[in-house]
Amino acid sequence: MTYPWLLAVENEFADRLSGGRLAHALLLAGPAGTGKADLAGRFQAGALCLEGGYPPCGTCRSCKLLKSGAHPDGHLLTFEQHPKKDELRTELVIAQIRHLTGALQLTSTISRRKAAVIHPAEAMTRAAANALLKTLEEPPGDAVLILVSHQPSRLPATIRSRCQALDVRLPSRDEARDWLTSEAGVAPGEADLAVEAAAGSPLTAARMLEQGRSAAYRTVSTALDDLRAGRRAPAGALADMADTDPEVLWTWLSLRSAAETRRCLAEPRLARAYARLQMEADRNRNLLPTSVRKNLLLQDWLIQWARLEG
Repeated sequence: MTYPWLLAVENEFADRLSGGRLAHALLLAGPAGTGKADLAGRFQAGALCLEGGYPPCGTCRSCKLLKSGAHPDGHLLTFEQHPKKDELRTELVIAQIRHLTGALQLTSTISRRKAAVIHPAEAMTRAAANALLKTLEEPPGDAVLILVSHQPSRLPATIRSRCQALDVRLPSRDEARDWLTSEAGVAPGEADLAVEAAAGSPLTAARMLEQGRSAAYRTVSTALDDLRAGRRAPAGALADMADTDPEVLWTWLSLRSAAETRRCLAEPRLARAYARLQMEADRNRNLLPTSVRKNLLLQDWLIQWARLEG
């Protein structure tokens, strides 16, 4: 599926592909929830398509094999099963890079080039990144590497400098709302609420709507409004938020604090207070895996929020 906010990036890729200016390594970077992984898959299909154009035809042998996951020239490097735990790894390790490098050295069997997607690239260990750097310094002549990153600043500068950058940006709130209303069939007000809860990400907002989580955001937002206006006590707001996933809740509290900071820029005292609350929300989210009493942290945060003037 092509998303309207990605058309400019797709057109840039198409121009580079048709003009023979496609680099050996692309860095597809931007916020989470913008469709970068899907876009990287389309870029990979375009690089391998036997018709030689973009968008990929979808019907040639290469396109069909890639869709089935059986293309010998197409590779995906992402989180693998942990060998000692019943869960996925949280890092991309050097063994994966070495395996990919070996595959890229082989002669293409179907397409005129090989193409690999690495996602998320910032999850590479230092050893894995160093191993990849060697491939980027001496790339196989017929290979294209597509690195997908939510946080490109976490990648070594040596890797970023050897990649052709393609930046993905969030659509405007109006564009995100219009897309949601047409794709998800929701009312504009509901779409606006979901986009706000998703920090502007239309795909995250769509998932929230599917899961019914935008209603939880409305509950949290209303509780904060009532708390600040004196219509609700901290204990009542705490009870309202009791069923919200803690990690999601602290993310929403951080986002709301950031929005209030921007709103109050003309009032430095209030802006600083809301900025401190945002920092606390982020810190408290990071404390979730620890033994700290989470309900006390939330209660203290809500008391501070209630003391601020609107």
